[in-house]
This record gives sequence, structure tokens and C-alpha cells, in this order.
Amino acid sequence: MNILITGGTGLLGKALIEMNTGMHKIVSTYLGNYDISLDNAAVIYRKLDVRDKQGYVQLFKEFRPNVVIHTAGIGNPDYAEKNKQEAWDINVGGTQNLIDCAEAVDSKFIYISSNGIYGGDSAPYGEETETRPINYYGQVKLKGEEITRKSLIPHAIVRPILMYGWNHPFERLNIVTLSLRKLREEQIVNAYSDIFVNPLFVFQCAQAIWKIVFEDKYDTFNIGGKDRLSIFEFLETTARIFGYDDKLIKPVSQGFFKELVKRPIDTSYNTEKMEKILGIKPLSAEEGLKAMKERKMYARGVNFSSYTHL
Repeated sequence: MNILITGGTGLLGKALIEMNTGMHKIVSTYLGNYDISLDNAAVIYRKLDVRDKQGYVQLFKEFRPNVVIHTAGIGNPDYAEKNKQEAWDINVGGTQNLIDCAEAVDSKFIYISSNGIYGGDSAPYGEETETRPINYYGQVKLKGEEITRKSLIPHAIVRPILMYGWNHPFERLNIVTLSLRKLREEQIVNAYSDIFVNPLFVFQCAQAIWKIVFEDKYDTFNIGGKDRLSIFEFLETTARIFGYDDKLIKPVSQGFFKELVKRPIDTSYNTEKMEKILGIKPLSAEEGLKAMKERKMYARGVNFSSYTHL
């Protein structure tokens, strides 16, 4: 099977690639101020912007992917708010470009959405709960979902919530790796005590996506961890699991960081569909953080032994 992963050097793309044990050929596209040299027998990296439709037309002609996993996009709400046209062109226009290419070669398509499509006042959120984004980032992610649903090919929509795990050193840090860097330097880590999520170990999200691919379960899924926690509670747990002083984690209220846009207060998920249809039992924050710390990439009987570079 040929798999195309956009944004393949990001946190989720990296996990998807590391879970592939050579069974499938992957082309991974990325866009960054670096040249990557991690090609091997199963993965080929291409620097390609999702706004470059002709570049993708050529790639689809050459590679003819059976499945497209579209993880690429602008993921920072403040950046999206300040750069609305760019956010639209990448998160919406780029998605449309990929769907057009996928339809031309009859590829299946998996769109990675976000918990940002929800308003934050009706948790826990199931897949059929009303979507009501409260910032521009959420709006463009929801528009990507709408485009995906109108496509003429089998498609899935995956909505991860706050993901964490080991990122590539040349990619942006996530909430855990950023906090660990500060904790190592004995810096204070301010964390919201009034924003709630169920943090998601990135390998569980990758596991869910591969289940969709392998078992042909193309549908909409909210993918989250077991525990509903405030960001403060989650980072307290992170400090404890990794052996740092949890008193360095300080609770603050939304607005402390003077973000440009408001975040939803509580977007925690109801994971019943993930558990029933995909057969994935969500990890607690402690289980996921321990797996990350111990570099044992497993979850509920799924072997992640290919994760060997750390």
C-alpha cells in the first residue's frame, strides 16, 4: 500500500511513520527551514507546500497513493488570527488541493481536524455534538471538515485533542517537551487551571489512524486520552512522572499569556466511539507520560518497538 502523509515531520506525522514497520511505502511531505535526510527503504521525504497544487499533481501521478493522511496545516490559533489569508490558503485551500488530487487517482483521504472546532461550553464532546468554533483557527479547521465531507472518495475525519510526545529536534515543541525543557532549567512553568482537555499521547492518535486505514473504518472520530484535566493538572503530573519539582508548575487563568484569541474553556471528549469502533482504550495521562518517559512505545497491547532513535 502506498501512503502519503502531509506534514510528516510534525509530531503526529513522526509517530505515524515510526509505527510503520516497513509494511507500507510512505512518501512524507513537509515544509520547514531545513532539509531532512531520514529517507529509508519505507519512507521518502519531499519538501512540498500544500498550496503548490501542481507540485502535488505531479507527486500523485508519480506515487499514486492509496491513502492520504493530511496532518499538515497551521495549528496555532494566534498565528491563524494574525495571518488569516495564509491560514485559509493552507488549512482550507491546501486541503482542497489534496482532495482534488486524491479524487483524480481514487485515493482514500484522512483529514486531521482539531478540538478547536468546539465552543468549550458543552463538554464532554462526542462526534455528533454541535460544532461552534470561537476563533478563526477553529473556523478554518471546521471548513476543512466540510470540504472533506463533500469529497467523492472514502474519507475520515480525525479530531485529536492536546497531543504530546517526543518531537523532532528541528520541529516545534509541544506542551510536554516545552515544559520539560523549562523544568530541566528549574524555570517556573505557568499553566492554565481553567482550561480543560483530555491530553492525548501522540502514539494513540497514530494507532487510531492506522486502525482506520487497516480496517477500512472511514468515519469521524474524536480521539482523546482517558483523563479530563486542566492544563495545570496535566503539567503537574508531567513534572512528577519525569522526576521534576511539581512546585515549579504554577496555576494561572486564561488571559495570563495575553494571547490574541480566546481558547475554549473545556473541549474534553467523550471517547466511546473511539473505544467501540476502533477498539482503542484511552490511556490515562500517567500511563501516556510513563510510556513517553520510558521510551516504550506501546499502548494496550499494540507494539511500538520501531520507536528506537531515543
